[in-house]
Amino acid sequence: MQRVDNILRQFVKDYGLESSLKLQAIKKQWAGLVGATIAAHASPDLIKGKTIFITVDTPQWMHHLSFYKQEISEKLKHHNIEDIRFKLGKPDKNPVIKQSVSRSSRLSEEDFAYIENTISSLKDDGLREKFRTLLTHGLTKKK
Repeated sequence: MQRVDNILRQFVKDYGLESSLKLQAIKKQWAGLVGATIAAHASPDLIKGKTIFITVDTPQWMHHLSFYKQEISEKLKHHNIEDIRFKLGKPDKNPVIKQSVSRSSRLSEEDFAYIENTISSLKDDGLREKFRTLLTHGLTKKK
């Protein structure tokens, strides 16, 4: 009898879903990886091979991010990403990023990363948001 994780791994590979799963994992961690300010102006859009395409909202931000390309690349290495390409467009504004941006003035990047890492394993969106609020409150009151 085969283990379920082996069956799922093979299914993902057979149907070419690896890059989609990788992209979703990066999107979940995006604001924690690059910070709330950058996440408000840029979002991961597509992965082709070992290249990630990041949509950026203005030419000015595209230029600004070109200076951070190596740093972002280092943070994405564990996802087997070797190259980053920026493109103009309308970045994905998922709710987690919007909430993170509004809280960025009260939290440091380290605090934000701690919160996102702590709640990342929670499957229920409502529960994850409750814990995010609780941790944010606790960290901002401590300061």
